Amino acid sequence: MKTYKFQYILFISLLCFAIVSCKKTEEAPVLTHLTLFNAMPGELRLLPSFRGTEPLNRYYDATLFYYGSFNLVGKYAITKEDQPLAIYSYPDTLVPSKPLFDLQLKLKKGSINTLYFLGKKEAPDYLLDTYLPPAHQAADSTFGVRFMNLSYGSQPVSVYLIKDGERKEVEGLAYKDRTDFKSYTATLETGNYTFEFRDQATQQLLASYTTAEFGKPSENKWRFRNFTIALIGLPGESSELLKQKTFLFDNY
Repeated sequence: MKTYKFQYILFISLLCFAIVSCKKTEEAPVLTHLTLFNAMPGELRLLPSFRGTEPLNRYYDATLFYYGSFNLVGKYAITKEDQPLAIYSYPDTLVPSKPLFDLQLKLKKGSINTLYFLGKKEAPDYLLDTYLPPAHQAADSTFGVRFMNLSYGSQPVSVYLIKDGERKEVEGLAYKDRTDFKSYTATLETGNYTFEFRDQATQQLLASYTTAEFGKPSENKWRFRNFTIALIGLPGESSELLKQKTFLFDNY
């Protein structure tokens, strides 16, 4: 009798645990990935507030993100489809300062997004990029690259691959445009790739990016992954900080 009673209690306990676990699984929010990137020349520090224009929390300093650089501070997991987002020019963050951007984002649940802040303080601009990185088969040893023009005020650019000669990869990439991902070989014998961004009309070299580390299996960050190479900065600018240059984004 005691054995039967014990088995009965154990069964009820397991059943309750299963119900609770199932309920928790059903209620788990679907996470949407959002990355913020500051590509606004002259705005060296931006401050995001996911409370919209409500007063900022006193611990906001930890969320500053800097021009032309990236770290984990700029990555967020969002649970709302309608997400308010205000972006301030630091240190103009106190009342009555107004944000550079006062956005109401529409984000599809479970999607992968990058929000680029562009333009200047007098003419702020932005680009919301939603994408799905392609998968790479293990037998192929490839990686994916796409190209973007985030250089405010630039003319259309072309992108050339410099490897065993010269090959045009992109023609007439306008400001705020981006290409699809394209696969490239990433074996130990591949060697480096150099991608040059040139003014489409004049063929002037604006900036370039060269890959590395294909020959080291333990350090090959490229194989089976996806990346964006973007042109940022201001046309005609001579300062190292604000001139046109390339930036590599990880889109794993």
